[in-house]
Amino acid sequence: MTNLFTCCALAAVLFLLSSSVLAGTIQIDVQPADVPDESLPRVNVGDAPAGFGPDSWQGPAAGAGNKTNWHARYLSDGDALSTLFPADAATMTIADLESISYFTKRPTGTVAGRDWWVQIYTRPTGSGDKASWYHDRFINNYSDHAVIDDWTQYSTDTGMTFHSNGLNVIGESTLAELILAAGDQEIEMISIQTDSGWNGFDGFMDGLEIELTNGNIGKANFVPEPSTLALSALGLTLLGYYSFRRRRRV
Repeated sequence: MTNLFTCCALAAVLFLLSSSVLAGTIQIDVQPADVPDESLPRVNVGDAPAGFGPDSWQGPAAGAGNKTNWHARYLSDGDALSTLFPADAATMTIADLESISYFTKRPTGTVAGRDWWVQIYTRPTGSGDKASWYHDRFINNYSDHAVIDDWTQYSTDTGMTFHSNGLNVIGESTLAELILAAGDQEIEMISIQTDSGWNGFDGFMDGLEIELTNGNIGKANFVPEPSTLALSALGLTLLGYYSFRRRRRV
């Protein structure tokens, strides 16, 4: 009886510990319809990095000015920042960031220096703002990406850096250096996107992950629309049915 009680108590403790860890991680599914503006992505069915399957996003089809973006933004465009970080979004600053990572897969033929990128926008302060709706913006070093035909995770823990996008205010900086330079700026949104000057983009993307210094983690899994999933499931079902019928006839 004592052993049984001890085992139950240990199981309860482990459950509470695991629950507290899980409570700090929120993962959302992002559909093409969640793109607030610009061009919709294409769906990369049956291909995704580990932990974010089974599908992913591909950049927009060729066309002048075509680009795709998605924003984890505060109070706008679906307020995904509050969904991912309900207790943190209202006052989140750059200094609250522990790490940012995401996966891309650049197919054969991708032009050098092109890939999906991450951009951090900060909230306007009324003084020195670079635009009416943001104070500053920092873009990661996506042009350094060179891997072809393989899912690759890019992270602030392993070489991802940021610079002011065309503003020449802050040069190429690690996250730690960016925090020293602009850590008190509140985050308006963290965006992942392609470029409007590329005439579409064939590269793939998935698995955006943002971790805060307090241990809270937000993950975005990029998926098809429900209708696309339903059609895919129907196709697999029909394929299985006809395969079964064929085996029976044989």
